[in-house]
Amino acid sequence: MKINKLLLMAVLVQLVTTSNLIAQVKKSATKTAVPVKTKYGALAIDRSNGFYYGFSFDQPNLAEAEKKAVDECNKRGGSCSIVLTYSGTGCAAYRTINGNVGTAFGWGIAKTKEEADAIATKECLKRSGGIQPTNFVWSCNVAQAAPLKEIYNASPEITGPVKIGNQVWTSTNLNVSTYRNGDQIYYAANQKEWEKVSREKIPAYCYLNFDSSNEKKYGKLYNFYAVTDRRGLAPAGWHVPSSNEFLTLIATLGGEKLAGKKMRGTTGWDVKDSYKFAHGNGDNSSGLNLLTNGSAGGDEYGGGQSFKYGVWLSYWWSSSTKSSGDSFAYYLDFNKYSEPRVTDYSKTTGAAVRLVKD
Repeated sequence: MKINKLLLMAVLVQLVTTSNLIAQVKKSATKTAVPVKTKYGALAIDRSNGFYYGFSFDQPNLAEAEKKAVDECNKRGGSCSIVLTYSGTGCAAYRTINGNVGTAFGWGIAKTKEEADAIATKECLKRSGGIQPTNFVWSCNVAQAAPLKEIYNASPEITGPVKIGNQVWTSTNLNVSTYRNGDQIYYAANQKEWEKVSREKIPAYCYLNFDSSNEKKYGKLYNFYAVTDRRGLAPAGWHVPSSNEFLTLIATLGGEKLAGKKMRGTTGWDVKDSYKFAHGNGDNSSGLNLLTNGSAGGDEYGGGQSFKYGVWLSYWWSSSTKSSGDSFAYYLDFNKYSEPRVTDYSKTTGAAVRLVKD
């Protein structure tokens, strides 16, 4: 019995030793997993025209990808913001059109640049009226990166022009900080600077309430001197409407008593102002989506001010003046009877701008 016990113990020892050896062999044969590197890319454009763009790819983090794309876009002359961010293995493509189409652009991401281009082209055609885009740029993250993932896509935020009768109008307020030739427009960042441009009649823009966070929704407020500057406020193929073009728009939509509801957006117009009056929201059936974007007071108040007036005082500049040398010019607004009208006001006023196609 003793011999048997000794033999049994020897066998157990041998089994344990063999198991350990096998485990060691298996362990040594296992390769160490290589961490998957995630690369980031971004696209920035000038949303007001689409002619200025910037790309980034293979960036180590999202912040650097966005910064590089915006910097590249701004160097080309735009006032740029991010419209697409992504990570992982894949490509981004961008399509746009030069000439008289205006805000006709589109972008997309996919595993290949060809697939991304198909998406970008489709998006661009939505805004170009069927005109094929000719300008094409693309970039791809490295193949070793993580799986493709879309982080942000601004396509739903950007609407194309709308056709009303024989006219084609932009459906958002103008938001450019440079003239057509690339020169910077003077930026009045606070009330003191707005007072200066009002007194000295300097072409300029400001933000509603001097708050740049209002830019995304309301665009910029320009004085009349910027609107009519010879360097051109509107992108190629577009222009600031004349007073007669505003009157044509109103007539096409059924005249003053019917046009207002069709032109106004569906929110923001039902808030009563200090006079306890509100227009009432529109149905936006025209597609113009006019907002209660207020205005910026000029030197008609003894020095510049910038603030959001009551909802019944939202202005959009025309390019027309009453007479040569006159200090007043025409614009579109809504009067207290909720009817759109074309009337005149001081050129120093800061007002929003919509464009009509040449």
